[in-house]
Amino acid sequence: FEGVRSVAFSPDGTRILTAEGYTAKMWDAETGTKVWTFYNYLMSDPTPQSPVSVIRWVSSIYTVAFSPDGTMILTDSPDDGARLWDSETGAVIRTFLGHTSRVDSVAFSPDGTKVLTGSWDCTAKLWDAETGAEILTFSGHTGLVNSVAFSPDGTKVLTGSWDNTAKLWDAETGVEIRSFPHDSMIDCVAFSPDGKKVLTDARMWDVETGTEIRTFSG
Repeated sequence: FEGVRSVAFSPDGTRILTAEGYTAKMWDAETGTKVWTFYNYLMSDPTPQSPVSVIRWVSSIYTVAFSPDGTMILTDSPDDGARLWDSETGAVIRTFLGHTSRVDSVAFSPDGTKVLTGSWDCTAKLWDAETGAEILTFSGHTGLVNSVAFSPDGTKVLTGSWDNTAKLWDAETGVEIRSFPHDSMIDCVAFSPDGKKVLTDARMWDVETGTEIRTFSG
């Protein structure tokens, strides 16, 4: 597993996803057997001069996620977007396009109906998982967004950025609720299971008040 950038368990714990180089790989958690390999490349369109499609662009996969029901997986794609794949067949279902630089983080909403992407273009975007349509853009960061998360009830979004802030957003309106300042860039964010606290790297905050609860160090 040299060069693994992202990992995820399927909701039932029977499958594992790894992002390795230009591929995402799905494994049987019990046996360690590889189930699927998802290749992150773009094919050229056939033309009269070149009737055969060829690989015209490849890109490393930075981030992977399972849908809440385990039937789909989500990765970044080489065209500054994200790809939705069928976890049973390995087929691409759709691509979410709209960012102007590469996608560095992805997440499913708790009910699986929406997709969240964070990008080097300093924004996060919310998408309809069924249609691929863009719903909202979360604008306000001045550095690349490399970590995103949904609250457990799906009403809020958390983003972490290299502008030394994490931001909490209303998932319905796209309005920024509050910002959590750091002294350095932020690489990871998460909500507590009850949605009342957030983690931004090794600092824990109260969601309602924005007050820092503690820093984990040592």
